[in-house]
Order: sequence, then structure tokens, then C-alpha cells
Amino acid sequence: MFAVLIVITDLTQVETLWKHGRPLQCALAASLSIPVIVVKAWRWRLMLNRQGIRCGPAASTRHYAIACALGAWTPGRIGDFSKALALRREFKVGPGRAASSVIADRLLDALLLGAVAACGAVSLAGGHDTLLFAASATAVSGVAWLVIRLVHAGSVPALRRAARWCLSPARRAVQGFGAAGDECRAAMEDLAVLLRPRWGTIGATFLAALIVWLQGWIMARGLGMSVDILPLAIALSASSITSLIPISVAGFGTREATLALFLVPVGVTMPQVIGFSLAYFVVISGTVALIGALAWTLNPRSPGEARASAVAPDSRDATDTRPV
Repeated sequence: MFAVLIVITDLTQVETLWKHGRPLQCALAASLSIPVIVVKAWRWRLMLNRQGIRCGPAASTRHYAIACALGAWTPGRIGDFSKALALRREFKVGPGRAASSVIADRLLDALLLGAVAACGAVSLAGGHDTLLFAASATAVSGVAWLVIRLVHAGSVPALRRAARWCLSPARRAVQGFGAAGDECRAAMEDLAVLLRPRWGTIGATFLAALIVWLQGWIMARGLGMSVDILPLAIALSASSITSLIPISVAGFGTREATLALFLVPVGVTMPQVIGFSLAYFVVISGTVALIGALAWTLNPRSPGEARASAVAPDSRDATDTRPV
């Protein structure tokens, strides 16, 4: 898909777009990756606290930065699950509990961005009506919030019974897998707890999304593109959802196609879409990769591994001159 888009695009216009870019604005957009990581790491830490896992601010931010770096460069952002590996290594929790916070973290972003992309698609199809977009987003958010609150509060017994009925086949299926089934049940139970609405996690999700949209808009302005922040936010939300499909490394092809689907109807040319997408990947994803690499180099081994290596006897021969 990426190759086809490159073939049908005038690359000389892409080069012209980059030549007229404003480095300071691109650098400002790149710097916003830091508050995005900090806000999302704080949200993840809130989830861990609800699981009884006490991960400090510095450690949670470090693990989240590393996971963001790996996620930006792997198919379907599977690198995000490095956070689960860190929890297993440092807190000795089971794989189900470790993965549940990562899954919940991704679902919160996916629910918000999916709602924005869906409502945006409706508004763009109806003549780019901003009021329609705002009303649709508000209605979807309000209804979803009301249903979730009613179900968890037990105010609608029929909905609770329906939810149990839908989940009962999955629960029966995991019961036949022994320890693996126990881990699956633990993950499902933790996931149900983590997805209960809380002002902290919901507020952090909205704040992180707003920063990402602002980041993309500053990047577009830095490249000289005259696109409004609303359609760009919708396009970025949709591309974030499609990047979760593990069919492309780092979202190449799916990202450009999704951006073109939403931005070309509002007057953005195809060379601008390709130029923006590639610049966004190099600048934003490159910055995230550097932040993650820096976070890893601060302490490449877990405290447990460091203690083990410090107390382990040196079994090498005294005449052995090979490097450690």
C-alpha cells in the first residue's frame, strides 16, 4: 500500500514541502512528545495502583517511555507490551495481571480516538459541519458514560445479566486450560476493574489526546500546510486506530492511506499527505525513540538483576582476560 501511494504521488512536491519547512515549529512539535509520555505514564500508574502494584513515578515514566519507543517501531504497536514484561520482572506478578494494565491502557486510547474518528467521518460526510461533529462526539461520549456507570452501579440488572451471558462462553473456555486459564481469568477480572470510569484516567486520556492533536497541527503548520486542527485531529485519530492493525511495520501504508482518506476531501493534496506523514514519523516517532533509548540507558537492568550480579561470585579463572 505504501509503495502504491509513493508511485502515484509527485515526489518533487514532497521534496518542496520539506524544503520550505520551519525547523523551529517541527522541533516544538517534537518536544510535545515529552508531556504526552508523562501524562500517559501517570494514567498507567493510576491503573497499577488500582491493581495494588506500587510503581513509583520515575519507574512508571521510564517503562512507559521505553514502551512508546518500541511501540512506534513495531507492527500493531506490539512493543507496548514491554511494560508488562517490566512488571513481571520487577514486581513478580503473573502474566495476566501484568498484561491487563497494558490492554486497558490501549483500550482507553482506542475508545476515545475511535469515537472521534467515527463522529468525524459522519461530520465530514455531511459537509464538514463542526457543530455536527461536536454534537455527535458529545452524544456518543455521554451515552457511553451513562451505560458504563449504570452497568457497574447495578442500576440495570438486565444489562448486567446480558453482559454475564455474553462473557460466560469465554469464561468456560479458559477454565479448561489450567494455569493459563487462571491467568486469563485474572486478566479479565483486572481488566473489568481498570476500565471502570475514573476521573483521573479519563482526564489523562483526553489531555494526552489534545496534546497529540496540537502536536500534529504544529507539525503541519511547520510544513506550511493550511489545514484546520479539527480535520487533522480526526485524521490522526483514525490513523492511530488503523496503526493497531499488525500488517505493517510502524504503520507504513495504513497511516498514509488513512490520512489521505480524511484529509484529501478537505483540500489537502496527496503530496502534502505523504510529506506530512513521513515527516511526522521521522520527527515525532524519532523523538519518541530517542526518549525511550535515553530512559533505557539510565538503568538498563532491573534492580533485582543488578543485586544478583553484585552478589554473585566470580566463577571465571583468575587468568581469564576476556571482557565481562
